[in-house]
Amino acid sequence: MKINLTKLLQKQEKVKTIFQIDNNWLRLIQVKTIKREKKVSMIKAVEIASLSDEEIRLKISALVVELKINSREIILSIPRHLTTTRNLDLPSANPLEIKDMIELQIGKQTPYASDEVIKDYQILGSNADGYSRVLLVIVHRDIVGRYFKILESAGLKVQKVSFSSEGLLNWRNLVYRDKIAAEKVQILIEVDYDTSDFEVVLKDKLVFGRSISLGFSQFPGQLELWQKKFVEEINHSIYAYQNEIMSKEIDKIIISRPRLVGDSLDKAVLEKEFGSCVEIIDQFKDIPLTEEGASSYNNLVRTDLSFVGLVGLGLPTGEHKIDLIPQEHLIGKAVKEKGKDLYLMGILLVFILVAVSGVFLGRMYNKERYLGQLKQRLGAIENKTKELNSMIRGMETIKDRVQTRGMSLNLFYEVHREIPPGMHLISMSFDGKESLTLRGQANEMSEVFNFVNKLEESTYFQDVKSKYATKRKVENKEITDFEISCPLAEKYKVADKHKL
Repeated sequence: MKINLTKLLQKQEKVKTIFQIDNNWLRLIQVKTIKREKKVSMIKAVEIASLSDEEIRLKISALVVELKINSREIILSIPRHLTTTRNLDLPSANPLEIKDMIELQIGKQTPYASDEVIKDYQILGSNADGYSRVLLVIVHRDIVGRYFKILESAGLKVQKVSFSSEGLLNWRNLVYRDKIAAEKVQILIEVDYDTSDFEVVLKDKLVFGRSISLGFSQFPGQLELWQKKFVEEINHSIYAYQNEIMSKEIDKIIISRPRLVGDSLDKAVLEKEFGSCVEIIDQFKDIPLTEEGASSYNNLVRTDLSFVGLVGLGLPTGEHKIDLIPQEHLIGKAVKEKGKDLYLMGILLVFILVAVSGVFLGRMYNKERYLGQLKQRLGAIENKTKELNSMIRGMETIKDRVQTRGMSLNLFYEVHREIPPGMHLISMSFDGKESLTLRGQANEMSEVFNFVNKLEESTYFQDVKSKYATKRKVENKEITDFEISCPLAEKYKVADKHKL
C-alpha cells in the first residue's frame, strides 16, 4: 500500500484560531504551522454591533464552515477594557499563601463576590522584606460565560481564555528586535478603533496597565485634535503609573498602529510631549504572513482595527501566564482528558492483545480457543475494576465520616472562644454541611460588628456576615438583636448533616 506523504502532512497541519469579541466587532486570526514555522494565515473582522447573541452565533457558524476552523485549537482573547487589574503588595513570598491571600482580596478589590468573577494572577517578584508584588486580573463571570455560550452553540470548544494585554507584550517581543535591558522600563500602547491599551513593562512582565477610552475612529478627519487628546490620555496614564508604583524612569514608548492610523501620529511631537523616546510600529511589521493571510488583511473593510493582542497570543514568544477560563470548564476538560487517556489505553491494550493473538493463532481451532481466553481475561479485569471502584467509594465514605467527627464541638468551642463579654447567644444552628447561624443579643451594635470581625479572622469560617442587627427597648434598656451567618472555610465543609 502506497502512502501519499504530502497529503498526510497537509492533514496534520495545525491551524490555531484566536477569537476576540466585544460590543461592536468579532475579530479572529488563524495561525498555521508550516514546516515547523508559525504564520498568520487568515485575518477577519465582522461587525456585530446591535446583533443578538443568536445572530452572532450564525456569523461564527458561517466562519467555521468558510475557514474550516478546528474546534480543538481555539483561544478566546478577553479585551483589556473588559477586565479589571490590580497591583497588590502581599506580605508573603510563598506561592500557596499568596493564592489564599488573593481569594481574600477579591471582595476588597471589586464590588463582586468571589464566585461572580474569574481571576488569575502573576507574581512579579519579591523583596527583601518578604513582600511579593502581584498583578491580579479580574473579569466578570457573565462576560466570559456569554462568549463561551456563543462559541459553543456554534460548535466550538474554547481551550484557553487569555488576557489581550499579554498578547500585546508577546507582540512587542516579536516585532522589536533590539535587545532590551532587564532594568529598563518600557510603555506599550495598542491603538484600536475606540480604545487604547496602556501597559508598563519591566523585566519582560506587565507591571501596570489600564484601558484608555480613546480610539482613532472617534475623531475622523481631525488628526491634530485626536493626537492632542491622545497625548493628554497617555500623560494621565503615565502619571497614574508613577503615582502608584515607584519605579525607574521610562526608557521608551512603543506604539502599535493599525493601517488607517498610518503617519497620523507625529513621532517628534510625541517625544517632545512625553519626554521619552517614541517608536511607532505597524501592527504587522515583521509578522510572518502567508499569502492568504496578507490578502485577508489588505481586504479588511475596517482598517482602524487592531489585531496586536491576537497576533501575540497566536504567535507566542513564551508561555501565557494569565488564563481566565472558568473553573468548571477546567474540571470538565480534565475529566475529558482522563477519559481520552483511558480510551487510548484501552485501544492500545486491545491492539496488543490482537497482535499477540495473531502470533499464536495460526490455525482456526486455536483462534477460537484463544478468543475465549481473551474474553475471560477481559471479564476478570472488568470484575476487578468494579471491586476496586467499590473499595474506593467505601474509603471515601470512611474518610468523610472521620473528617466530620467532632466538627460540631469544634465550632461550638470556636464561637465561645471569640464571643465578647456581655453578649448572649440564643441559638446556634449548624446545617451540618457548610454554614453556622448564630442568633443572640448584645448591649451595643458595635459589639456585633466586632464579633463578626473576630469570626472572620477564625480559620474555621469565611465571608462571615451579619444578616441583621436591630435595636429594641426592654425595661427602659436598649438591647440589640442580631443574626450572623458563618459559612465554613472550604477545608472544613462536610458531607454529613449534624445539629448543635
